[in-house]
Amino acid sequence: MKRLVLFGLLLSMIPPAALAQNPASFSVDKSTLTERKERVHTYLLNIYIDQKRKPEAMAEYKNLLAMKPNDPKLNSELGKFEASSGQFALAISHLRKACDLDPDNKANWAALGAIYLKAKDYQKALEAYDRAGDQYKEIRNQTALYLQHLKQKPGAKKPVAAPAKKQETDDDDW
Repeated sequence: MKRLVLFGLLLSMIPPAALAQNPASFSVDKSTLTERKERVHTYLLNIYIDQKRKPEAMAEYKNLLAMKPNDPKLNSELGKFEASSGQFALAISHLRKACDLDPDNKANWAALGAIYLKAKDYQKALEAYDRAGDQYKEIRNQTALYLQHLKQKPGAKKPVAAPAKKQETDDDDW
């Protein structure tokens, strides 16, 4: 069934006029071929994400990233996907690259701030939220208050004493 779906996807990308031509005379320039490969990998990626097949989706992200390493949207999506898998270091690196490639994209800065929060790097989260703009000011302010609260807490916690053991008695009244 998968092969049939993939064949259908590939067949749908061939223009009808090309099917009527002699196959020997059919040639595609390199940019068109690259564009079609990107579309196929994007379709597969969306299918894998919908089916919650993370390993296959990650492979498709890597294929697309190999084709378009400097695409800020792709780096942003990959970063968010990795964050959903708990891979915060990779997520931060991809979102950081997306922010560097498109510094005016406030949503990328906010996503980077959110991942820094999940990774418990509150100072960097504040910096990212500062770049995200007024739309994310409330989250930034809450993060600043929390960071202030953490700094005011005493650094060393006293160890909690183990509860005293009950002394066993021979009360077998049951």
